[in-house]
Amino acid sequence: MLVAERHIIKKGHRFWAEIDNLSWQSKNLYNSANYLIRQNFIYGHGYLTYK
Repeated sequence: MLVAERHIIKKGHRFWAEIDNLSWQSKNLYNSANYLIRQNFIYGHGYLTYK
């Protein structure tokens, strides 16, 4: 079961610019990590570890 919340922030809200920037950075961090994991697996190094 997945539990999620959704909050709608309008462009006129005082925190909109900050939330927009943090969302953009979060998306880029996820995509970068996903790319590194996929490349590591594709080139035969297996799964990444935390070490």
